[in-house]
Amino acid sequence: MSTAVPAMLRKKRKKTGPLPYILLLPTMFFLILFTFYPFINCIRLTFYATDSIGRPGAFVGLRIWKKVLTSDEFIKSLKVTFRYGGLIGIGTFSLAMILSFISTKNLKGSKVYQTMFALPMALATAPIAAIGTYIFSRYGLFNAIFGTTNIWLAGNTLFGTVVGIVIWANCGSSFIYLLVGFRNVSEELIECADLDGANIFTKFFKIYLPIASPQVFFVIFLNILTAFKSFAMIRILVGTDDSPLAVLIVKLYNYAFVRQRYETGCVYALILSLVIFLVSRIQFLVEKKVVFYQ
Repeated sequence: MSTAVPAMLRKKRKKTGPLPYILLLPTMFFLILFTFYPFINCIRLTFYATDSIGRPGAFVGLRIWKKVLTSDEFIKSLKVTFRYGGLIGIGTFSLAMILSFISTKNLKGSKVYQTMFALPMALATAPIAAIGTYIFSRYGLFNAIFGTTNIWLAGNTLFGTVVGIVIWANCGSSFIYLLVGFRNVSEELIECADLDGANIFTKFFKIYLPIASPQVFFVIFLNILTAFKSFAMIRILVGTDDSPLAVLIVKLYNYAFVRQRYETGCVYALILSLVIFLVSRIQFLVEKKVVFYQ
């Protein structure tokens, strides 16, 4: 019997024809054309001085890398990127956590406010940014409600206003994920905690959060990584000049498509890719220690 099973498996393997690989060819073609080749070409362009349409010219070696990595502009942009991503990740999680926790129990009329909490996920980035521009303008809804005349998308209030808009925009999907996690907690477990005299904070930190830790962990890092790649919201709300929100992806756009310095834009693109890769690796390392799967 011990030799019969491997023999059967070998026969099955021999019967596998080229059809699976043929079916994969279209996917692999587009993956190579639109992912692998642009990435390799992006690396290549960082070693050349390019012209106004991105064609490589003179070989310059590591001079572009050295110029970018040693500039104060890059250091400032890197700090803003981490600050922006961290605030959005933590802020979105905090807001979605509160909303999902108060929506855990299905009460009469709860479907109405649950739908309202999840509504932002149904809206695209451009309409949210356009509405935000109107609400926080000098004669917008926010100033009309509070009787002020501030321009919230400028000066010292610009960073916080944009972060607040992005947190609200990302809250809908995070609310759904966390609500699923909190509803995985069994009623019997909560009833036992009630019999032991546990208060709402004890139940939340000792029962709900540990059981929902996969969703909690996923939501935090998902929003951080999404913030690193968030361009459309900043482009519509702020523009792409050297504002307090000149994150890495905005610098990439400025150099490549505004100043037409494609080699410098490619350096910023690769640095952003490296940052996202490192944050993703940290996510997988931390996951093993803080996430508990049932």
